[in-house]
Amino acid sequence: MKKPVKYKKILFNLPDLWYILFLMAEKVKNIVEDIVREYLNVSLSLRYDICTCPLCRNAMLAEALSNIPPKYVSTEEAGMRAVIEQTRLEYQARIAKEVLNTIDRISKNPPHELNEDKKQAFRLLLNKIYEDRGLDFRHYREGILKRRFALRMHANKVKSYAEYLLLLNKTPEEYEKLFEALCINVSEFFRDPPVWEVIEKILKELIKERVETNQSLKIWSAGCANGEEPYSIAILIKKILKDYPPDKFKGVEILATDIDKQVLRNGEKAEYSLASLKNVSPRVLKEYFTYEDGRYCIIPEIRKMVLFKHMDLILQEPQIKDLDIILCRNVFIYFNRSLQDILFTKFYKFLKSGGYLVLGKVETIWDEVKDIFEKVDLENRIFRKK
Repeated sequence: MKKPVKYKKILFNLPDLWYILFLMAEKVKNIVEDIVREYLNVSLSLRYDICTCPLCRNAMLAEALSNIPPKYVSTEEAGMRAVIEQTRLEYQARIAKEVLNTIDRISKNPPHELNEDKKQAFRLLLNKIYEDRGLDFRHYREGILKRRFALRMHANKVKSYAEYLLLLNKTPEEYEKLFEALCINVSEFFRDPPVWEVIEKILKELIKERVETNQSLKIWSAGCANGEEPYSIAILIKKILKDYPPDKFKGVEILATDIDKQVLRNGEKAEYSLASLKNVSPRVLKEYFTYEDGRYCIIPEIRKMVLFKHMDLILQEPQIKDLDIILCRNVFIYFNRSLQDILFTKFYKFLKSGGYLVLGKVETIWDEVKDIFEKVDLENRIFRKK
């Protein structure tokens, strides 16, 4: 008969048990929580249109984590970083989507009463800008505007639209920095080369026609930024005119307008860094630019072809009619539907019959607008007035 097995009895007092449980808990960790927390903090860092207090942050974190499966790993140093980075790659799309959705849900139904109407404060801020400086951003797309405002608010370490409004009262010079942020002026010569290949073909046809009829060419660069676009047009025209006797072409008017006065001054100065010339061939660079003190300068012959004017596209009209081409690239994205309709109507009015409208690569025309504009090259967003 086998003797019964004797088990050694192990007893723990309560403090020892808690310590062991603590050590066991420390050996594994849900690394998804850290990644979600990181995404949440980044996403909220420039959000001034919603409440981002600790209570709301915790509610957002808890809800996001409840919808994402955990991933536990050992807290030992060896290999942990590699696991975290691999998890980040695997989960990043889902985490980013879930965090944004959670922010949207919690911000609409916060776990406490709000003591500030952020929407009203934002409207008051836009009203103040219009009253003080005459620039009307009240119908621009709010999402884009809020991101631009957030950059300046973060730079000034203010925590609300109301505080920023007070800052504008006390420090009027902040307006210029704000307008620089609101009017993003990123451009380069011959930006999106396929578009310019089509524009060159159109210019060749137009110039041939104008030579035969002894008429001038009229072009408007609406939202010209630092002048790269209108100067690109001028260079193309100058190249094409080499095929014609000097006295056969009546002339060209190139109007370049922008709401930002500083970029207009930059355009008139006509000095550029090498970064904005990446699409310019060495031959064109040599023929139409000079190099001075580390900058590339447009030659005077091209500079005098472009007239720069300050203009608000919505509130003002150009002093030029019967235009052959209007370029308004990557400007419509800032406007809501009603302002876009106003612009399409304005462009239709100032274009001559058969005149061309060039939009940005991510922009297109509404179905209702197709009654007055027909597509020439949909991929490159080039249309023509019917």
